[in-house]
Amino acid sequence: MIFQKRAKKYIESNFHIDNEPVEIAQNYTYLGTLISSTGNFSLALDKLKEKTLHALFSLRKHTNFSKLPPFLANKIFDAMISPILTYNSEIWGTYAKSDLKSWDSSQVEKTRLQFCKRYLEVSNKASNVACRAELGRFPLIIAISQEVMNYSSYLLSKDNCSIVKQIFPMSQDLHNAGKNSYYSNIISMSDYYDFLVLILRT
Repeated sequence: MIFQKRAKKYIESNFHIDNEPVEIAQNYTYLGTLISSTGNFSLALDKLKEKTLHALFSLRKHTNFSKLPPFLANKIFDAMISPILTYNSEIWGTYAKSDLKSWDSSQVEKTRLQFCKRYLEVSNKASNVACRAELGRFPLIIAISQEVMNYSSYLLSKDNCSIVKQIFPMSQDLHNAGKNSYYSNIISMSDYYDFLVLILRT
C-alpha cells in the first residue's frame, strides 16, 4: 500500500518478492480495521457501522428491547454493541471532530442514536439530545476521547525499544514541524476538553 493524500486509480508497480510482482492495494484490513491508502478512516467507520447493525439485528431476533428497563437496555448495548462500534477508537477517534454538533452527524453516533430511538419508539427526526437524556447517555465521543487519552498514557509508558513507542516521537516531530499528525490531534482534543496533558507536550 502506498500512502498518499489522494488515491490514484492506477500506479505502476515495481515492487517484487522473489520475482513476483506485489499488488498495490487502495484498502487493506489489518487487525480488524480497514486501512485506506489516503489515511482516511471513513471506510473503516462504514465497516464498523455495518458490523454493528448486523449485531443489533441478531440481538433483536432474541430480545425485545422496548420491554426492558432503560438501565438493562443500556447495559446490553455497552457490553455487546458498543465494543464493535468503537473498535480501535483510540486511533481513529483522534481524527473525529470533537464538537458535538459535528459528532452527531458521524456514522458512529448516528448508529448509536438509531438504537436509542428504536428503544424509545420515536421518530428518527426526534431530538438527539432529548433521546440521549431520556436514557441517561452521553455522546460516545466523550468515552472515545477518554480512551484516546488513556492510550496516549499507555504509549508513553512503553519501553523505548518498543516499535509503537518509537513511532510516537515521530508523530511529535511532524507536529513540531507544522504538519498534522496523530499527536497534533491528541493535543487539539485535549485543548478542546481542557484536559491536563502536560506530560504529552514534551
